[in-house]
Amino acid sequence: MNTEERMRGEKPELIFSDLQSGRKFRTLEYPVDEGLIEDFMETVGDRHPYYWDKERSKSGPFGTPIAPPGLAAIYSRLSYLQDHTMPSGGVLVKQEFEFKGPIRIGDTLSVKAQAVESYVDEKDRKRVNFLIEAENQDKEPISSTRLYAIWPK
Repeated sequence: MNTEERMRGEKPELIFSDLQSGRKFRTLEYPVDEGLIEDFMETVGDRHPYYWDKERSKSGPFGTPIAPPGLAAIYSRLSYLQDHTMPSGGVLVKQEFEFKGPIRIGDTLSVKAQAVESYVDEKDRKRVNFLIEAENQDKEPISSTRLYAIWPK
C-alpha cells in the first residue's frame, strides 16, 4: 500500500503479481456472534432452527445453536482480501468445501489462506488456486476451502 492509499484509508487491489505460489496471508480472526448469524440468515433466507432457536437446537446433534455452514464462503474470501480489494472482472471457476466441525455462536475462527498455485494457462489466463483453512479458538478444525479463480489483473 502506498502512502497516498494509506492516508485515504483505501486498500490496494490484489493483483496477480502479488499472488505467487506459496504466498500466505495473515490470519483472519473472525468472531461469530448472533448478529452475524442473523444478518447471514436474512441475506440467504435460511432459517433452520439449529441456527437460532436455542431450545430446539438443544435436542440437535450439537446441543447448541450453530452457524450455517455457508458462512465459510464469506470468511474464506475475507481471509485473502483483508488488506486488499478484489479487482473487477475475475471468474470463480470452482469452490470446494470440506466441513470438519460445527461453528458455534461465540466462536472466534482463525482463518488461514494461502495461494497454493499461481500460473498463466495455455489461453493466457491468470489462474490462482487458494487453500483456506479455519479452526476455532480451541484449535479444532472447522473447514477447508479450495478456491480456483481466473484473476483479472
